[in-house]
Amino acid sequence: MTNHLHLLMTPETGNGISELMQSLGRFYVRYINQTHTRTGTLWEGRYKSSLVSSEHYFLLVSRYIEMNPVRANMVAHPAEYP
Repeated sequence: MTNHLHLLMTPETGNGISELMQSLGRFYVRYINQTHTRTGTLWEGRYKSSLVSSEHYFLLVSRYIEMNPVRANMVAHPAEYP
């Protein structure tokens, strides 16, 4: 998506996702700011996470993520979105 992203991840540790997001905040944001001669944050707020605790919910979340570009009228079929 052009204005947000969804990550469906399975962390190896209890803090894995938090540590990943912290690392992104440290390194990726610094890289973007230096590359584009800008300052400040890239994101409006904190990340949000939800536990995917069942196979049924996993399938719902997967479908939601894959259909997001279709619902935004960016493509006609999910496979068309890079």
